[in-house]
Amino acid sequence: MKFTIAYTLLLIYVVAAIIFWGYSLNKQGNVIFELEKEKITLQQSNNLHLNYDKEFKSIQDKKIKRTKQFLGEGSTFLLIILLSASIVYYAYYRQRKLSKLQQNFMLSVTHELKTPIAGIKLNMQTLEKRKLDEDIQMKLIKSSVNETNRLNDLCNNILIATQLENTSKAIYTEDVSLEQILSEVIDEMRARYRDLKIALNVYEEDKIIRGDATIWKLVISNLIENARKYSPKDEPIVVEMKQVEGKTLIAVIDRGNGIPDTEKKKIFEKFYRIGNENTRSSKGTGLGLFIVKKIIKMYKYDISVKNNIPKGSIFEVTID
Repeated sequence: MKFTIAYTLLLIYVVAAIIFWGYSLNKQGNVIFELEKEKITLQQSNNLHLNYDKEFKSIQDKKIKRTKQFLGEGSTFLLIILLSASIVYYAYYRQRKLSKLQQNFMLSVTHELKTPIAGIKLNMQTLEKRKLDEDIQMKLIKSSVNETNRLNDLCNNILIATQLENTSKAIYTEDVSLEQILSEVIDEMRARYRDLKIALNVYEEDKIIRGDATIWKLVISNLIENARKYSPKDEPIVVEMKQVEGKTLIAVIDRGNGIPDTEKKKIFEKFYRIGNENTRSSKGTGLGLFIVKKIIKMYKYDISVKNNIPKGSIFEVTID
């Protein structure tokens, strides 16, 4: 806030100074014109051989030229100042916005790290201090494994997001079966979240693309994880693969609260999370959809999000 006020006052001062000096120079030009006019008038009155009209036109042309020069140079300088000021302020605004997002990210990461660590520690201490039935032991171990998977996913997202920032080249290492990727990711999700309701509908023959299976698993798992986090537990998630106008379309459909139109583009930004109460109460770091968008863009495919009727969202990946 202090920077904005000081910056605005400084800009006003600079603009006012330019206008003042422009006005002063133009006024001085008028004084010069009057003096030159008086000079030729005196010369004519002293019977000097002088073509008054020609000389008057000459000094008048000089005056017009000076005025144009003042206006041209002043306008150019003023334009440069305003353009530079706009660039500086835009850079400041972006840096401030990024700083705020990074701060929110650090708070989210701290929470995301501490929660599973605390759960694993409690489970291990319980197993250490008490003699429990085998079923309860297995339940605690399974809970610890799930929390470990959460930590692993978080670390993977952070590492991959960092790597993607420094590269724009897609990885082409193998033939990837999209149907197989979808099936494997959904099976992993079902094993991790026993109460997760998710269905896979394939309406076309399997699509084979060149790429990296691990990266494409990450894309699909992040989309499903996003749908799971923002959907009620009793509402199903549907994953579809179909052909539309000669292109393969992968859709992840949920029945959550949906995404406002004003937020649809922002959700793919790094660290960004929608600022309503529902989102704040959910877990996340704002990296999942950023990674999805970055990977799909690297492969020169498209991703979009639209409303699911009557409620929810549909994330669609279009593959040529």
